[in-house]
Amino acid sequence: MKKTLAVILVLGMALSLAACGGGTKPNSTPSSTSTPNTSTPVAPSGDAEFKLVIGSTIQDDSASGIALLDYFKPYIEDHSDGRIQVDVQNNSVLGGDRDLYEGLQLNTVQASFGPMSTLANFEPDYAVCDFPFLFEDKDEAYAELDGEFGAKLAEDLPQMGMRLLAYGENAFRNISNAVKPINTIEDLKGLKIRVMESPVNIATYTALGCNPTPMAFGELYTGLQQKTVDGQDNGVVLTYTAKLYEVQPYYTFTGQIYAPNAIVVSEAFWQSLPEDLQKVVQEGSEYAMENQRRLNTEMEASLQETMEAEGVSFNSMDPAEVERMREATGSVWEQFKSDIDPEIYEMAVAIRDN
Repeated sequence: MKKTLAVILVLGMALSLAACGGGTKPNSTPSSTSTPNTSTPVAPSGDAEFKLVIGSTIQDDSASGIALLDYFKPYIEDHSDGRIQVDVQNNSVLGGDRDLYEGLQLNTVQASFGPMSTLANFEPDYAVCDFPFLFEDKDEAYAELDGEFGAKLAEDLPQMGMRLLAYGENAFRNISNAVKPINTIEDLKGLKIRVMESPVNIATYTALGCNPTPMAFGELYTGLQQKTVDGQDNGVVLTYTAKLYEVQPYYTFTGQIYAPNAIVVSEAFWQSLPEDLQKVVQEGSEYAMENQRRLNTEMEASLQETMEAEGVSFNSMDPAEVERMREATGSVWEQFKSDIDPEIYEMAVAIRDN
């Protein structure tokens, strides 16, 4: 029943788009060989047959921005022999993450790079990615998301008008703030922390004693500057590239949530492509995300040094305190268990407890 409302909404949208082919039932695998849906063409410019606009809320100079501009765009344009023109729109130019996912459903945007937290508003199973302490480290996260677990999560997305092609990352979420260093779980109590607009995120920080405040990423710097919130929970790279460190003197490695991002495409656009170009977009997405992860990890160490030189104080919580955080947030798993497909939930439990 958990997907009923979402499916009804998509069916309603499909009827309204019937004149342009939006009601075609999508296939569930990226290697679909079905007849392309050519009744919803995207008007390209120049000599290209297709135009692919990809939007994101991240900055051009972040690992993610670089991955889209320097890897995704040239790979697809080169390997399609110019048949696909890629237009990268970072910096929230096309709206917030939810706006972008809605744009994918309407095919007004052909692709997005965004967080699973927001995608969970469309495919509820993705809320499991926000469950605290799901992954032990990055290597485990990569293996599971690129394997059976990630594929199972993405299985029903085409029914929502979207298709996930490749996972990237934000990072492990750590907590920065403008009040004090965080050394114990007690230091978190009462801190106003900006969180993703996700019920699981809100519940997690509530369990830790924080005062979680949902806020769009594009509003975060101003919110921190004006002290609407005390802190935030992004990784080192995004904390630097979004200049959040300028108003966040304390940064603590807490690692309570691993935040994957992904390249997701419009299902209508996907079905408009011939099979050979589907392959190019699929492989280009995987190539970009492989490099996004690499760049993100490389930049984390160097940018920490840069921020330290600017006066930001970094610290790591004692493992015993991290374990206390794990225990305090265990109730979140039970709270949202019924929202997740039972098979996916059991896969997540196995990953957590492995």
